[in-house]
Amino acid sequence: MATKEMEVKEVKELQQEKVSIERTVSILENLAKGLDPGTQKAVKKDHILHDPEVIRSFYFAKQVLENVKKGTYNNRKLTEFIITPAQKSKIRLPERKIGVNEFSRIINEHIDLHISKKLTGVELNRQLKKLGVLSEEVLEGGKKRTVTNKDSLGIGFETEKRDKNGNEYDMVVINTKGKAYLLENLEKIMKA
Repeated sequence: MATKEMEVKEVKELQQEKVSIERTVSILENLAKGLDPGTQKAVKKDHILHDPEVIRSFYFAKQVLENVKKGTYNNRKLTEFIITPAQKSKIRLPERKIGVNEFSRIINEHIDLHISKKLTGVELNRQLKKLGVLSEEVLEGGKKRTVTNKDSLGIGFETEKRDKNGNEYDMVVINTKGKAYLLENLEKIMKA
């Protein structure tokens, strides 16, 4: 089966899993409330569903499943960044210049964290340096920082002076051209 077909199949399976999780969460919540999930009626007072330990267990399982659905709980280490064309089409970046951390945060709001690892500014910078889009400068004491190079501006990356608590520093920012470049090439950049 072709890679594209496999990805589509995986996405469909994950969407079905989300629906199953939602249904299961609803059932667990009813059970925790002492309700028969089929009839929505309260069970007899001496029923095991009224046992405090059983109630706590249902609420715990419900919370775990909700976290799985949100992508905040995962028992396997995700190693690949995956974004679908549909997810990409929903991304709306601000018109102003932004940094890699803000760009990454916006991307993460649209990807499925069940199948994709999160995008981080650190990882994005690392990949852009591998591709020669950005460079690295070694400061006194061996500390390193990301900087632009002769090719950066042509791709849409600039350096701006910023101020934090009275301390001025240079920040690499992404302009309109750079945001378009990143969105168009994000999968390739993250696999470089």
